[in-house]
Amino acid sequence: REQERLGPSTGSIIEEATARGIPWIRLNGRSLCQLGYGANQKRIQATITSQTSSISVELSCNKTDTKHLLSQAEVPVPQGKEIRSLEALEDAVKSVGYPLAIKPIDGNHGRGITADITTWETAQKAFEEAQQVSSSVIVEKHIEGEDHRLLVVNHQLVAAAKRSPAHVIGDGKSTIQQLIDEINKDPRRGYGHEKVLTAIEVDRMTQMIFDSAGYTLDTVLPEGKLLKLKDTANLSTGGTATDVTHKVHPEVEFMAQRVSKVIGLDICGIDVMTTDISLPLSETGGAVLEVNAAPGFRMHIAPTEGLPRNVAAPVMDMLF
Repeated sequence: REQERLGPSTGSIIEEATARGIPWIRLNGRSLCQLGYGANQKRIQATITSQTSSISVELSCNKTDTKHLLSQAEVPVPQGKEIRSLEALEDAVKSVGYPLAIKPIDGNHGRGITADITTWETAQKAFEEAQQVSSSVIVEKHIEGEDHRLLVVNHQLVAAAKRSPAHVIGDGKSTIQQLIDEINKDPRRGYGHEKVLTAIEVDRMTQMIFDSAGYTLDTVLPEGKLLKLKDTANLSTGGTATDVTHKVHPEVEFMAQRVSKVIGLDICGIDVMTTDISLPLSETGGAVLEVNAAPGFRMHIAPTEGLPRNVAAPVMDMLF
């Protein structure tokens, strides 16, 4: 079922097309769909449209190029270096300084990313993890704050979500495994993208967090202790999303629209790390971490908390 059905992002666009009386057909076994017929047809694949620039997609997939272009445009980005070897990692750690974030140059869905690195051992492990996704790796300054995703369609901000990584909160009685099992009982959590939230799985990233904290799955957490199980806040790794569209500061909104034009994407997801999205980044010391082509819509159409946003409507307005 999961292999056959349309994903949540494509599905939301198709539902919007159907509501507007626009005919559609599926062109392959995945998410390539045609909207309308003949001279008026448009195509979508997930949230990439027939109008999306190929160069812009390539740019957004290369984190070094993205950072270079954004810093040229005076958009705040974390300082960092691109490396390929352990020797270069040593130099990068010295020049950038702890706390660090290490990520593959062309990863997605939060794969291979480790944040808030404060020791050389963790940096080495994180480097190896990132190299499994991409031979070139970025070492950059870790920015304090919370992860926010800004969705820009046709160079207009249409939604914003604050994303929290998968986590458990101790009760002084249950083991970490029991706490995870309890969270996974939530009927909103399921396999892959089948539901609005994804079940939490213990993977290598979780294991690295346990190792550095000296925990195992049988550890009983003290009451009220919050333990993050992932370094990234992606929904696909069990994270949650809260709609904050109404809180975004006008300066941040303007910056997001500029970023979409600098990279040239008609639909883009901008990852911003800041302590408070209702203040300009210059006041919070926040930064733009990356720009994503084909951003997922799930966190906006069905947030864990807050108002759901029909983000497929502006896509249809742009295409037709």
